[in-house]
Amino acid sequence: MANVLKVTLVQTSSGWYVDVNESGDANHVKHGANTQTITWKLSGNAYKGSFVSFVWLPNPKPPSPFGPALPTPKKKHLKMSDLNDSAGTKGTWRYKLTIDVGGTKYFTPT
Repeated sequence: MANVLKVTLVQTSSGWYVDVNESGDANHVKHGANTQTITWKLSGNAYKGSFVSFVWLPNPKPPSPFGPALPTPKKKHLKMSDLNDSAGTKGTWRYKLTIDVGGTKYFTPT
């Protein structure tokens, strides 16, 4: 299963925010002995932007199954390794993702 999450901007009555499309359970990394990759991909109205930061909310408690969040050179994709290989790495992990589009910073709701 590919772990690719599409990132777009969504407008609400209170302003714009970053939306991460998790359809197809792309945010669920299967349990296994091999490291897998999670990729966030700027799409649609966010494609002209770039990734700025990725922060865990709160920081994961050890053992963290994740590697660092690394943008590709053009900052259109953000990649992270995930080693979901034990009961200690299972769980729900929340994060704040910030992107810049046209000089304005947008982020996921917290």
